Formats: sequence, C-alpha cells, structure tokens
Amino acid sequence: MSVNTPGGSHSLASTRRALTRYVPAEVPGAAFVILLGGILAATATPFQAQSWSLWVIFGLLALSFTFVWGQAGIFSFGQSAFFGIGAYAYSVLGINIEPRTGETSIALIAAIVITALIAATLGYFIFYGNVGDVYVSIITLAFTLVLLTLMSSTADPSYHIGQALLGGYNGIIGVPPLILPGGGRMLDPNGMLFTSVAVAAVVGFGIKLLLRRSFGRILAGLRENEPRTELLGYDVRRYKLIAFTIGGAIAGLSGGLFAAWGTSVTPSVFSLSQAALVPIWVLVGGRRSLLGAFVGAAIVQGVSDALGSGAGSATPIVLGTILIAVVLLLPEGVLPALSSITRRLPAIARRPATEVDVPASSSERAVAGFVVPHEARPATTIKAIDLHKRFGGVTALAGASLEVPSNGVHCLIGPNGAGKSTFFNMLSGRYRPTSGDILLGDERITRLRPDQRARRGLGIKLQVPSLYGELTAFENVWLAAYGTRRDITEANERARRALDWLRLSHKAGRRADELAHGERQWLEIGMVMAGGPKVVLLDEPTAGMTREETTRAAELIHELARTATVIVVEHDMEFVRQLDCPVTMFHEGSIFSSGTIEELRADDRVLDIYLGRGASHADH
Repeated sequence: MSVNTPGGSHSLASTRRALTRYVPAEVPGAAFVILLGGILAATATPFQAQSWSLWVIFGLLALSFTFVWGQAGIFSFGQSAFFGIGAYAYSVLGINIEPRTGETSIALIAAIVITALIAATLGYFIFYGNVGDVYVSIITLAFTLVLLTLMSSTADPSYHIGQALLGGYNGIIGVPPLILPGGGRMLDPNGMLFTSVAVAAVVGFGIKLLLRRSFGRILAGLRENEPRTELLGYDVRRYKLIAFTIGGAIAGLSGGLFAAWGTSVTPSVFSLSQAALVPIWVLVGGRRSLLGAFVGAAIVQGVSDALGSGAGSATPIVLGTILIAVVLLLPEGVLPALSSITRRLPAIARRPATEVDVPASSSERAVAGFVVPHEARPATTIKAIDLHKRFGGVTALAGASLEVPSNGVHCLIGPNGAGKSTFFNMLSGRYRPTSGDILLGDERITRLRPDQRARRGLGIKLQVPSLYGELTAFENVWLAAYGTRRDITEANERARRALDWLRLSHKAGRRADELAHGERQWLEIGMVMAGGPKVVLLDEPTAGMTREETTRAAELIHELARTATVIVVEHDMEFVRQLDCPVTMFHEGSIFSSGTIEELRADDRVLDIYLGRGASHADH
C-alpha cells in the first residue's frame, strides 16, 4: 500500500522535471519504434522483411528531402544524387574493406562522411553564390544527371577503384551486405529490417529533437520568409548550407543501406525517375511531416509492389493518378490530413500546441513602454555621404547626404519616384550604392550584408508586413530577439517584454497570419525592437491602418525613439504631423528640402511638387 504525501508528490514532480530536462522526449519515442522494429523483424517472413526494409530505406531518403524542403524550404533534386553517391561509396569501400576487417560498418560511416562533404561543397557554391531558388532545383537536377552519364560510361574494366569494378550500366555487383562489428555475421533479411528501422528511428527522432531547438525555429523562419530572416541578423546562406549538408548526409546513409540491402548498385540510382520519386513520396506523405516521409514511401512502393512487373507501363500512370489525387484532395499530404481529422473528432477543445504561456506578472501589469534591459545597445547616429544609385542607365539617387542624430524620430517624405525608397533600401543593405558611404556610428557599413548590419544594431520594418505567417506571434518576436543576441533565455524574456509593450500578450500563441492588419504592423515593429537595435528604419509603418491604429502607431514610435534612432519613410502627412519630428523631403533622386512638417507645408515649392502645379506657381 502506498501513500501519496505532499513531500512524495513534490519528489515525484521533481524527478519528472529532471527526466524531462536531461532525457529528451524523443528518446522514449525512438526506443518504442526500435522495439516495434524488433517485433516486426522477429515475426516477418524473409520476403516481407526484404520488402519492408526497402520501404524503410526509401523512407529515410524521403526524410532527407522532407528536412531540406519541408523544413528548410530548399527544393533540391540532389537527394537522389546523394543517395547514389552513398550507395556507390559504400559499395566501393565495402568490397575493399570487408576482406580485411570482416565488417562493413566502417564503409557505411565513410559513405555518410563522403556524401556530406560533397553536399557541403555543392551547397557552398550554390548558397554562397546567391543562386535563386529555381536555379537550385535546376543545378541539383543537372548534377544528378551528370552523375548518371558519368557512371554509365565506366563499363571498361579499367574503370575500377581497388577491387571494385564500376561496371558501367551494369553497375557494381558483389557488394557485401551490412556486417556489424563484433561477430562478423552478415545480416539476413530480418536482421536488415531491424537495423533499418533502428537507424531510421534514431535519425528521425534526432531530426525531431534538432527541430525543437533554436536551429529548428530558425529553419522555420527561413522557410516562411527568407528576406525577413536575413533582416533579423541571420546569415541565411550558412543555415541553408547546414540544412543542405545534413540532408545530403541522411540521403547518403540511405544510399549505403540500399547498396547493402541489394548487394549491388547501378547508375539507375541517378536516373530522372528516381529523382522524381523522392518528391512524390514526400508530397503523398506530407511535406513537413517527418513520419509522413516513411508513410509516403510505403504507400507509393506498396502500390508499385502490388502492381508488380506485370503492370508494365501502367505503373507510372497509376502512381501519377495517386499523386494528382493527393495534391488535389489532400494538399498537405496523407498523414497531416489524418492528423487533422483526428484532432476534430474529440468534443473536448484542445489548446493549440503552439500556444505560449506568458507569465501573469508580465501580462497583467499595465505597460507604459518597452523596458529595455540594461545590456541593450545605446542609440547611435547614422550617416549617408553622397549616395548615388544607378540601375543600368537610370539614376535613382543622385548624391544624397544626410546625418540623423542619435535618439528621436526623423521622417523621409517625397512623391513616388523621388528616391526615398531607394535611399531606405541602401541604408538597410538591400541595395548597394553605386558610390558613396554609409556610417553607423563610426563604423562604415556600406558593403555589409543586411544580416551583418542587423547584428551591428540596425533594425528594419518593411512597408508590407513581413512576418512569419505560420508561426505564432511569440515565435515571430523570439526569432527577432535571438537573431542579434543568440541567448535563448534572453530571447525568451525580450520576446515577452515586446509583446507586453505591444499589448499583444494575450495573442502570443496566435499565428501571425490570424492577426488583424494593424496588429501585424505592430508585431513587426515589436520584432524590430526585440532585437535591441541602435537605429530603426520604418517603411510606411501605418499603411492600411485605421485612424485609431495610426494614432497607436505614433505612440509606439515615440516610445521606440526613447532607446533608438528612428527613421520613418511615410506618405501620410497627418501621421508625419503626429510624429512632430524633423522631416527631409526627396525629389528627383536628391534631397530637396529639410525642416519641420509645418515649414515644409508653408513652402510653395513643396506644394508644387506634391500637387503637380506648374513652374509659374513655384516662382511666387
């Protein structure tokens, strides 16, 4: 008989917290899947084990594409190339290593490393070369087809690596199956099934654990809105390269297992049909679902196996029909659709998984303004010196010079085409000036990228709200806070304070695309502030707002100016009047006039420009 005492309950709760802290939640899940794999391996016939092993291996390949595309937003046909590289690497190394060592696990590990290095090399030239998304797909597909042509041209016996003949179209035969160290016994089909499931479980839950960390949030931001992620201080090239390399390593692992499973490998692993199959598996299972990668591969391969070789040319037709049906009827994929249906069945309302608890002490208190931590960077000046910008033969900016002192608000106005947006984009780093310099404090930032400027204290809000629509309000602000500090605890606190400041704490767990337009504008201002900037650039922050929302925005900007230098590009003259700050007017690519808004309103030349009156009026 046991008695639950208060002290015992406290001890149990402490133990649970300790286990949660030191043992990731993914570990029990992985252990369960491995146990399930052991049961399947013990009960399946050798034929079933052989088929199911292949499904798991293809699921692992699909997982690599889910990670690269579904999580990082990189659509690459290179996964089949890395799959083939892993298969060939394992085959060559296994044939040469197995007679000496009596096992092939070293060959599998080496195949993963080789594939990761090749993926990293290819990814470096792609991402650091600033190749566009469409061209990433084209380059990786071309890379795959080049490997197909290359390996198909190695039929001559002179093409060999050690004892491994490359074999041309026939490929490499006599590849040793997977032999684990310790016993020197080759894995039979049932052993291969268990090993494949165990490896897939470790990799799958490892990826899930990685995505729960800050790296996963950054990848989600990268997938949802790459330009905004860069403006928050993240080097998107580096994160893309890391994701691409991890995806390549997983594909190489699946390729090595495939070669061990089939004891041979041919150039068909680089074929166009194989490259196209990987996205099909992922689309069927669910683009962003890690488990969906295995479900999609199992469904497609199960249908292919059921049709068999007797179906002939009908197999691609059936698979194409399945794909079209899934895309039209279940656009999110089979597994996410089933999950959605399951969530709707219970009558008990569930709290969204992305809901964020904001401490009552924060959300309940009246917030007069954003409380900047003592370690926040002080405001500084920003100075443009004789900036010119030409697009081909068109001069967009002709010698603009402006120095904005630290703290306070400064407005930039001018009619369409006056050059103020070009000036703004050069300050933010989106455009590089043809000539001239930009100083942030005493540091020259003219040639720095937007993410480098953000890490030095430049915060930017664009005209159209640039948010992460599928992430929560808290996650949006957290990404902004973490981008310049890289401290999780501080990012959590700054995100909560920013939501308090915006009076959006009660909507911290709401998706950004579910907020009202004005709230989205404020949320982006909060994202800028959460990064602790020295200088803030706001491009038409009140676009689309109601009168009440505009008034609130003016209050937020004045509060923001207490800790940062704020530059606002604006068309709404009434809003500029509310800001009551120095104003600089652009016209025809240069600075035309400066002063208060009342002084500019009294200038007939300014009225002529805005109202389009003739030169005769301007002379008076």
